Amino acid sequence: MTWLHSAFENACTDVRSSDGRLVIAIQTALIFFLTTLALTGASVQSYLDNNLDQMLGADMSLSGPRALSETEEARLSEWSDELSTLQLVPLAISFEGKTVPVQVKIADGAYPLSGKLEIGSGLDQSSLKTTRVGPAKGEIWLGPRATRNLGVEIGDAVSIGQDALTVSAVLYHEPDRLAEGHSVAMRALVNHASIASTEIKSSRTLHRVLITADAADQRQISRWASNNMPEFTAVTKTSGGHPLALFWQRVENFLGLASVILFFLAAIAIDMANRGYLKRQLHRFSIYLSFGQSMAQCLRLAAAQWLFGIVLSLAIGGILATLAQFLLVDQLAGQFPGITPQVQPLVVLKTFALVFLLLAAFQFPMFLQLRHASLVSLIRAIEHPSAKWLRLFWSAASITILASYYSDNATLTLLTLGALGGALVLMIALSWVVLSLGELWGRRRPGLLSFNFFIMKQRIVSKSSQILGLGLCSLLLLFTLMLMKDIGSTMEGYSRTNNGNLLIAELPEGDIEAFDNWSVENAVEVRQLRPYASAKLISINGAPIAEAVTTPSETLAVVGDSLRMSWSKDVPINNRLVAGSWWDENDKNWRQVSAESEVIADLDLSFGDQLIFMIDGKSIELELVAEHAYRPGGASVTFWFQMPEAAHMALALDTFYMGSAELPDEAWDNLGELWNANPTLSLVPLKELTQRFDDTLALVTKVVVGFAAMVLIMTALVIAASMQGFEAEDRQKNGVLLSMGVTKQGCLRLALYDWLTVAVLAGTGAIIGTWLAGMLIYQSQFSMTYVPKPLWLITTMLLIGLSVCSLGILYSRKSLSVSIVALLNEHRT
Repeated sequence: MTWLHSAFENACTDVRSSDGRLVIAIQTALIFFLTTLALTGASVQSYLDNNLDQMLGADMSLSGPRALSETEEARLSEWSDELSTLQLVPLAISFEGKTVPVQVKIADGAYPLSGKLEIGSGLDQSSLKTTRVGPAKGEIWLGPRATRNLGVEIGDAVSIGQDALTVSAVLYHEPDRLAEGHSVAMRALVNHASIASTEIKSSRTLHRVLITADAADQRQISRWASNNMPEFTAVTKTSGGHPLALFWQRVENFLGLASVILFFLAAIAIDMANRGYLKRQLHRFSIYLSFGQSMAQCLRLAAAQWLFGIVLSLAIGGILATLAQFLLVDQLAGQFPGITPQVQPLVVLKTFALVFLLLAAFQFPMFLQLRHASLVSLIRAIEHPSAKWLRLFWSAASITILASYYSDNATLTLLTLGALGGALVLMIALSWVVLSLGELWGRRRPGLLSFNFFIMKQRIVSKSSQILGLGLCSLLLLFTLMLMKDIGSTMEGYSRTNNGNLLIAELPEGDIEAFDNWSVENAVEVRQLRPYASAKLISINGAPIAEAVTTPSETLAVVGDSLRMSWSKDVPINNRLVAGSWWDENDKNWRQVSAESEVIADLDLSFGDQLIFMIDGKSIELELVAEHAYRPGGASVTFWFQMPEAAHMALALDTFYMGSAELPDEAWDNLGELWNANPTLSLVPLKELTQRFDDTLALVTKVVVGFAAMVLIMTALVIAASMQGFEAEDRQKNGVLLSMGVTKQGCLRLALYDWLTVAVLAGTGAIIGTWLAGMLIYQSQFSMTYVPKPLWLITTMLLIGLSVCSLGILYSRKSLSVSIVALLNEHRT
């Protein structure tokens, strides 16, 4: 065990050195982030698995956009012990002139089949009690938010259209609440006998059947429903399929993409910090070899030494990640009520194994270079340029594997990595051109600046590493800050300019006359009104949507639930044709459809694909013939799928409208009258829409701030590594200059020129890279026009450059604080 003891002593010596501590810090930060993500994800997944069994409200549920026919209900009854039918519909509830939109659940007398309802007589929950029976006829139970917003008390009468209902309880919990997924809508529960539900027309109506059955019958129902009711979604206790699972997987995948960027920064930092480590190892190898040790024994010693450092990083990172998990799980309690942190040793081991393999990929080129160590190579300081290219290849391969492992939105992933790759190529070319021209210019102009360009050109490979690392960090910081700033300002200003101050989310065709009359009476300007029908994509080229598309995305979550299908004779004014051909007005074939670019990318669609939609209970097959995209600057309402106008005429669909309007101040007081008379009319005031956006933005901001903090930490480590990794060379260079008679002030000036050149090149590359990322990603992913803000970008880069130059000068002053002899002989120790 002597070699293990030597490896441990060498590891301790490295940890005591500044570059050794830097490598440990970088590895620990990376392990901390990835392990925190894995542990939090495992806690959420465990919650989903356990919670599904407790909160489904039945053994099985079927959810779809229409009511069951008598034949279908009879068939399900044959395989079921009990059935309960529900209808969820957004309705406007009014009380004393105040109206709010509420998700109303209309339940039959059998609800709930399992579990219990929790109700109370007030908002303080002091009178909380459980019951297995829903509200009686003529009564309504309002959720706490609806109760608070309407300002009602027990015994008050609220109205839904012409129906008056008495508030008899505050509704706190429904056993089938989980089947609705993550929703922030205000809730209410009524008896089916209290409202004529057959007269309600809404594209957002959801019908649900709760079923009590054994496992065999559940499988039979699932098979029969998938063949005969493809627009219905089945969820069972035995097969899983938690409604929130896809939501969390998308969040996890997004954070995984963020980890790719952080891993990229860690790769650069480790590569820079390893320069000092590599020189020490070369020195050790040469000594070991001179004492008769074999190369295999030397490599074994180096590998054991590296493993000791990894174990230390894993221990610190794992402890910190466990603590961080408790904090994050507490923050997720709002989305996952009752979630608790879970101890998951297997998850930790899998994450550690992944990080270990990725970090080992970085070390492989260094170990390959160590194989060439000898007394001759130490004396001559022989460099192996191939090792640098090998490190670049292994880093790129590792990041590609990680990106493919975590990828959620393929388009966004490719655009992000493409923008980063383009920026890196640009900075490499810019560095070579500027340093080459600077050297040519300096040949005829003696001075420290000319000498600086000469030295930097001789060290172009190492200097390019500094420029790339700092430039990439600056790019990520600039783009993250810019994106959050632009999304906030664009959402606020764009909605107000194009949407008016009222969004018409749903206007049934039967209510359009009443809305037009009210608009004329109140001087309301209708900005836009587009027709649509409620639809659901159930099949692609004959395969069910769940089988045809396996990669989770926001698009898949929406099309698999419900969507708005519009129709148009010509390309709408706020759309542009990207590819394919739009249908002709005289074309008799109406079985065609156009899809938005992001939908085509996320679902991996191609022209000629046969898409089957369930529209108004009818199975309609349409061929994908065109690709459209949103065109900013016009009307704001657009649709993912659009078909010919002739299709609407041929299918005789229930029609709804979506658009926007501008209300004068005096019309707002009369809005409640319109809403009360037409409860299915869905209107969203701009101030409410802005509040929803602000709430969403606040949640997103927490994630982005956390991500930005990790980027800042990695940026600081990259800057430290860029200085620490080249400190020995800089100290030796300063020793030579001082021995030649150059003053310390002259050395500082030379260091200032060096760092200014690095900062200017990195800053220029970061600004151009940010512009490239904005051009690629803004329009494609956010339907926003990227408008560069040179002053903001340059100001931010000046601050970053000032920080880099200041730190660089401090490092140089430190290296000049020792004697000339010590500087010259430092590499011999």
